[in-house]
Amino acid sequence: MIAYIKGNLIRNNLEYIVVEVNGVGYKVYIPDSLQQDLPTIGEELEIHTHHYVREDNISLYGFSSVSDLELFEQLLNVSKIGPKVALNILATMPTRDFKLAIINNEINTLKEIKGIGNKTAKRLILELQEKIELDNILDDTSSKIVDTRTNDAIEALVSLGYKQSDVYKIVVEICKEDKDISVEEIIKRSLAHLS
Repeated sequence: MIAYIKGNLIRNNLEYIVVEVNGVGYKVYIPDSLQQDLPTIGEELEIHTHHYVREDNISLYGFSSVSDLELFEQLLNVSKIGPKVALNILATMPTRDFKLAIINNEINTLKEIKGIGNKTAKRLILELQEKIELDNILDDTSSKIVDTRTNDAIEALVSLGYKQSDVYKIVVEICKEDKDISVEEIIKRSLAHLS
Protein backbone atom coordinates (compact mmCIF):
# COMPACT_ATOMS: atom_id res chain seq x y z
CA MET A 1 0.00 0.00 0.00
CA ILE A 2 1.16 3.52 -0.75
CA ALA A 3 0.26 5.74 2.21
CA TYR A 4 2.47 8.80 1.69
CA ILE A 5 4.33 10.40 -1.20
CA LYS A 6 7.07 13.02 -1.06
CA GLY A 7 8.41 14.21 -4.39
CA ASN A 8 8.33 16.92 -7.04
CA LEU A 9 5.08 18.09 -8.62
CA ILE A 10 5.47 17.61 -12.38
CA ARG A 11 1.87 17.95 -13.60
CA ASN A 12 -1.23 19.64 -12.26
CA ASN A 13 -4.59 18.91 -13.92
CA LEU A 14 -8.05 19.70 -12.57
CA GLU A 15 -8.75 16.20 -11.26
CA TYR A 16 -5.26 14.88 -10.54
CA ILE A 17 -1.60 15.68 -10.10
CA VAL A 18 1.54 13.76 -11.03
CA VAL A 19 4.27 13.53 -8.41
CA GLU A 20 7.76 12.31 -9.39
CA VAL A 21 9.57 10.20 -6.82
CA ASN A 22 12.99 8.81 -7.83
CA GLY A 23 12.18 8.87 -11.53
CA VAL A 24 8.68 7.40 -11.20
CA GLY A 25 5.58 9.56 -11.74
CA TYR A 26 2.56 8.81 -9.54
CA LYS A 27 -0.86 9.95 -10.75
CA VAL A 28 -2.80 11.07 -7.66
CA TYR A 29 -6.45 12.15 -7.74
CA ILE A 30 -7.13 15.06 -5.39
CA PRO A 31 -10.16 17.05 -4.20
CA ASP A 32 -10.68 20.47 -5.82
CA SER A 33 -10.07 22.11 -2.45
CA LEU A 34 -6.44 20.94 -2.50
CA GLN A 35 -5.68 22.71 -5.81
CA GLN A 36 -5.14 26.10 -4.13
CA ASP A 37 -2.57 24.64 -1.70
CA LEU A 38 -0.36 23.00 -4.32
CA PRO A 39 3.16 24.28 -4.93
CA THR A 40 4.26 25.36 -8.38
CA ILE A 41 5.44 22.79 -10.94
CA GLY A 42 8.90 21.46 -10.06
CA GLU A 43 8.64 22.16 -6.32
CA GLU A 44 8.55 19.49 -3.63
CA LEU A 45 5.20 18.18 -2.40
CA GLU A 46 4.18 15.95 0.50
CA ILE A 47 0.82 14.21 0.25
CA HIS A 48 -1.05 11.56 2.26
CA THR A 49 -2.52 8.93 -0.03
CA HIS A 50 -5.13 6.20 -0.15
CA HIS A 51 -4.30 3.30 -2.46
CA TYR A 52 -7.67 2.30 -3.93
CA VAL A 53 -7.68 -1.22 -5.42
CA ARG A 54 -10.59 -2.87 -7.22
CA GLU A 55 -10.49 -5.53 -9.93
CA ASP A 56 -11.10 -2.89 -12.64
CA ASN A 57 -9.40 0.11 -11.01
CA ILE A 58 -6.15 0.86 -9.16
CA SER A 59 -5.82 4.52 -8.20
CA LEU A 60 -4.17 6.82 -5.71
CA TYR A 61 -6.13 9.57 -3.92
CA GLY A 62 -4.19 12.32 -2.18
CA PHE A 63 -4.87 14.70 0.70
CA SER A 64 -2.95 17.44 2.47
CA SER A 65 -3.92 16.30 5.97
CA VAL A 66 -4.34 12.99 7.77
CA SER A 67 -7.83 14.04 8.94
CA ASP A 68 -8.97 14.46 5.31
CA LEU A 69 -7.48 11.07 4.44
CA GLU A 70 -9.19 9.40 7.40
CA LEU A 71 -12.56 10.94 6.48
CA PHE A 72 -12.12 9.78 2.86
CA GLU A 73 -11.45 6.24 4.09
CA GLN A 74 -14.50 6.37 6.40
CA LEU A 75 -16.64 7.55 3.47
CA LEU A 76 -15.50 4.62 1.32
CA ASN A 77 -16.84 2.27 4.00
CA VAL A 78 -20.35 3.74 3.62
CA SER A 79 -22.47 1.62 1.28
CA LYS A 80 -22.84 3.02 -2.24
CA ILE A 81 -20.20 5.75 -1.68
CA GLY A 82 -17.28 5.53 -4.09
CA PRO A 83 -14.13 7.59 -4.45
CA LYS A 84 -15.73 10.22 -6.73
CA VAL A 85 -18.52 11.06 -4.28
CA ALA A 86 -16.05 10.96 -1.36
CA LEU A 87 -13.80 13.43 -3.22
CA ASN A 88 -16.84 15.66 -3.94
CA ILE A 89 -17.61 15.74 -0.23
CA LEU A 90 -14.07 16.78 0.67
CA ALA A 91 -14.02 19.35 -2.14
CA THR A 92 -17.35 20.89 -1.12
CA MET A 93 -16.89 21.41 2.61
CA PRO A 94 -14.11 21.29 5.19
CA THR A 95 -13.78 18.05 7.17
CA ARG A 96 -14.86 19.80 10.37
CA ASP A 97 -18.07 21.15 8.80
CA PHE A 98 -18.92 17.75 7.32
CA LYS A 99 -18.46 16.03 10.68
CA LEU A 100 -20.65 18.64 12.39
CA ALA A 101 -23.33 18.14 9.73
CA ILE A 102 -23.26 14.38 10.40
CA ILE A 103 -23.43 14.77 14.19
CA ASN A 104 -26.21 17.37 13.99
CA ASN A 105 -28.33 15.41 11.45
CA GLU A 106 -28.16 18.24 8.88
CA ILE A 107 -29.62 16.45 5.87
CA ASN A 108 -30.11 19.68 3.89
CA THR A 109 -26.46 20.66 4.36
CA LEU A 110 -25.35 17.26 3.08
CA LYS A 111 -27.72 17.46 0.08
CA GLU A 112 -25.81 20.57 -1.13
CA ILE A 113 -22.93 18.26 -2.07
CA LYS A 114 -22.88 17.11 -5.70
CA GLY A 115 -23.96 13.47 -5.89
CA ILE A 116 -25.71 13.43 -2.50
CA GLY A 117 -29.48 13.14 -2.45
CA ASN A 118 -31.92 12.62 0.40
CA LYS A 119 -31.36 8.84 0.67
CA THR A 120 -27.58 9.13 0.54
CA ALA A 121 -27.55 11.94 3.13
CA LYS A 122 -29.61 9.78 5.51
CA ARG A 123 -27.32 6.80 4.85
CA LEU A 124 -24.23 8.92 5.58
CA ILE A 125 -25.71 10.08 8.87
CA LEU A 126 -26.84 6.59 9.84
CA GLU A 127 -23.53 4.90 9.05
CA LEU A 128 -21.10 7.62 10.19
CA GLN A 129 -22.79 9.25 13.17
CA GLU A 130 -21.42 6.85 15.77
CA LYS A 131 -18.00 6.65 14.07
CA ILE A 132 -17.23 10.37 13.95
CA GLU A 133 -14.81 11.28 16.72
CA LEU A 134 -15.71 14.36 18.71
CA ASP A 135 -12.07 15.20 19.42
CA ASN A 136 -10.99 18.38 17.67
CA ILE A 137 -14.20 18.86 15.69
CA LEU A 138 -14.48 22.40 16.92
CA ASP A 139 -11.37 24.42 16.21
CA ASP A 140 -9.71 27.07 18.35
CA THR A 141 -11.76 29.90 16.82
CA SER A 142 -14.88 28.53 18.47
CA SER A 143 -13.28 28.58 21.94
CA LYS A 144 -12.66 24.84 22.07
CA ILE A 145 -15.94 23.81 23.64
CA VAL A 146 -15.15 20.13 23.20
CA ASP A 147 -12.55 19.15 25.83
CA THR A 148 -11.74 16.09 27.94
CA ARG A 149 -14.64 16.64 30.35
CA THR A 150 -17.08 17.02 27.48
CA ASN A 151 -15.80 13.89 25.75
CA ASP A 152 -15.93 11.90 28.99
CA ALA A 153 -19.53 12.97 29.60
CA ILE A 154 -20.55 12.15 26.01
CA GLU A 155 -18.87 8.72 26.16
CA ALA A 156 -20.60 7.95 29.49
CA LEU A 157 -24.02 8.91 28.11
CA VAL A 158 -23.48 6.95 24.89
CA SER A 159 -22.49 3.91 26.98
CA LEU A 160 -25.89 4.27 28.72
CA GLY A 161 -27.56 3.79 25.33
CA TYR A 162 -28.20 7.37 24.17
CA LYS A 163 -27.41 8.46 20.61
CA GLN A 164 -24.19 10.43 20.21
CA SER A 165 -25.89 13.11 18.11
CA ASP A 166 -28.56 13.76 20.77
CA VAL A 167 -26.05 13.77 23.61
CA TYR A 168 -23.53 16.00 21.80
CA LYS A 169 -25.90 18.95 21.40
CA ILE A 170 -27.07 18.83 25.02
CA VAL A 171 -23.58 18.45 26.51
CA VAL A 172 -22.16 21.33 24.44
CA GLU A 173 -25.04 23.59 25.54
CA ILE A 174 -24.51 22.69 29.20
CA CYS A 175 -20.77 23.38 28.90
CA LYS A 176 -21.45 26.76 27.26
CA GLU A 177 -23.62 27.77 30.22
CA ASP A 178 -21.10 26.70 32.88
CA LYS A 179 -17.45 26.37 31.80
CA ASP A 180 -16.25 25.06 35.21
CA ILE A 181 -18.80 22.26 35.47
CA SER A 182 -17.67 18.76 36.51
CA VAL A 183 -18.18 15.65 34.40
CA GLU A 184 -20.63 14.27 36.95
CA GLU A 185 -22.73 17.44 36.84
CA ILE A 186 -22.69 17.46 33.01
CA ILE A 187 -24.04 13.89 33.07
CA LYS A 188 -26.73 14.72 35.66
CA ARG A 189 -27.99 17.75 33.71
CA SER A 190 -27.84 15.85 30.43
CA LEU A 191 -29.91 13.00 31.86
CA ALA A 192 -32.49 15.53 33.04
CA HIS A 193 -32.73 16.93 29.48
CA LEU A 194 -32.85 13.48 27.88
CA SER A 195 -35.63 12.07 30.05
